[in-house]
Amino acid sequence: MRKKSILVIFGGMSGEHDISLASASFISNALSHCRDYRTLTVGITKEGDWYLYTGPYSRMRNREWLDDAYTKRATLSLDVKEPALIVFQDEGRYETIPIDCVFPVMHGRFGEDGTIQGLLEMAHVPFVGCGVAASALAMDKVLACALFEQQGIPHTPWHHIDETSWHHDKAAYVDFLVQTLEYPIFVKPSRGGSSLGITKVLSKETLEAAVDEAFLFDRRVLVEQGVVGREVEIGGLGGYNDPELSPIGEIVPDRAFYDYNSKYEEDSSSELIIPADLDDSIVSEIQSIARKAWCALDLYGLARIDFFVTNEGVVLLNEINTMPGFVSISMYPRMFRHAGYTDEDLVRRLVELAFEREDRSC
Repeated sequence: MRKKSILVIFGGMSGEHDISLASASFISNALSHCRDYRTLTVGITKEGDWYLYTGPYSRMRNREWLDDAYTKRATLSLDVKEPALIVFQDEGRYETIPIDCVFPVMHGRFGEDGTIQGLLEMAHVPFVGCGVAASALAMDKVLACALFEQQGIPHTPWHHIDETSWHHDKAAYVDFLVQTLEYPIFVKPSRGGSSLGITKVLSKETLEAAVDEAFLFDRRVLVEQGVVGREVEIGGLGGYNDPELSPIGEIVPDRAFYDYNSKYEEDSSSELIIPADLDDSIVSEIQSIARKAWCALDLYGLARIDFFVTNEGVVLLNEINTMPGFVSISMYPRMFRHAGYTDEDLVRRLVELAFEREDRSC
């Protein structure tokens, strides 16, 4: 019987390109130990070019994958009857490789935001993770906050700014924000991840620069009141409305907040504690809110759901990541290891969920 071909797509044109390379290296290696699957890897450059990559997975992690010895130009044929990877050869020839499922290991814009999910849904290709609407909502922090508010999900106080209005009257916006929010204030691009473009603001004098910085990453900006307390996370794994939840993990950052460098620098001393030392009542509340958020956004497959717990014991939803960082030290796989999953078990279950969803939609 032919092994099912699982296409791992990585890289992309977002600011989280390099993180995608590391995640895809880890996931591809785990998939390679699943005997029922044939793992194919396609990298997308920062310029948007697609290449079949056939080299060692370690070169992906080390950003050395784009080498003529291991790459050939490729594209997807999304024929509903015969989805395939088309690999271009010399002298105008090409090879067609059937594709059974796609694992889009792309973080941020053009990968985690519903764009590639829409492409695959239109072609009826099974894929790992959330669908178009859930991916787009979770990626867009302004839309997600509006939905949380509408659903009665506890969240931090927030405002949003569009770029045109900001440039029309920056001073008025700064005055409004400092009058309605308490310090610390966090300024974030609406669509982004891995803490890129995020600034922690402690005074009115630095707020304008923080908003300008966020607008370098998106045309809308989210401004949130900071929380004094603990940062905790929980993983979801499963189908619509019925996720399996992981043990809760806690982040103890090694700097002012858990930013990009704190997450990914080799010399980062941030601690990830699993399971988090929390009262049973707080654990139950986090689980309850996580399930409610999973259903509200119509999540599927996987997500990491991030929370704050204030010093007074109040639980607040922070944000949802539909394709969280996925390397050995990342919180999502670590939390599920504590639930009894090996890395191979986890990626196999994610692929199984992709096929289960496609079967129900046919």
